[in-house]
Amino acid sequence: MVLPLDGKLPHSAGVYVLTHTTSDQEGQILHHPLRVGSSADLSQLLAEPGIQELRNEKANRVCIRIEEITEQQSQIEQDLKAKYGPQ
Repeated sequence: MVLPLDGKLPHSAGVYVLTHTTSDQEGQILHHPLRVGSSADLSQLLAEPGIQELRNEKANRVCIRIEEITEQQSQIEQDLKAKYGPQ
C-alpha cells in the first residue's frame, strides 16, 4: 500500500517516507519524495528476488536505492522513447 502525499509528509509510527536527496547550484539541500507507505511494505520489498534480508536499520537505505534505480530506469526509457520513438 502506497499512501498519498497530499502535499504533506506523514510523521507517524508505521509509516516510511523514501526521499532522494540532492542539492541545487547554490548548495541548498533538496528532498524529492519517491514513495510514502506503510512500514509493513518494507518486509515485502525485502522478500523480492535479488534482495537479501536485512536488518531494519538498513531497510530504508536499501529501499531508497531500489527507488532511485527504478526512477533512473524510467527516466532513461522516457528519454529514449522521446528521441527514437516507441520500439
